[in-house]
Amino acid sequence: MALSSFDIDAPRWDQSTFMGRLKHFFNITDWRTAILPDSRLDEAKALRITYLHGPIQVMMVGAFLVFMVPAACSLFPQRCSMAVSKLEPELRDSIVSQYGDAVQRVYFNKGL
Repeated sequence: MALSSFDIDAPRWDQSTFMGRLKHFFNITDWRTAILPDSRLDEAKALRITYLHGPIQVMMVGAFLVFMVPAACSLFPQRCSMAVSKLEPELRDSIVSQYGDAVQRVYFNKGL
């Protein structure tokens, strides 16, 4: 089958025949769940709810905060600029009265 003729929405087998529908069913169904006892399936469900989920999640969040926040702060620029004309009137007037029209932009640190 060539990649140019591949269609993800098209079924792999003819769905108008019994054998096509049967092949599709066995392709998407895990047959092992039919032969396992219910107790084994319940054990598999219980794996999702273990007592370690809480501590593992806390440790992962802590690691992300310790390592990823400083990494993000170092990757993205923290210094920004803004035109003096866009500042609040009181602040704009004080800058213009101190420095005149020599200052066109002010720089500030975005911080966290």
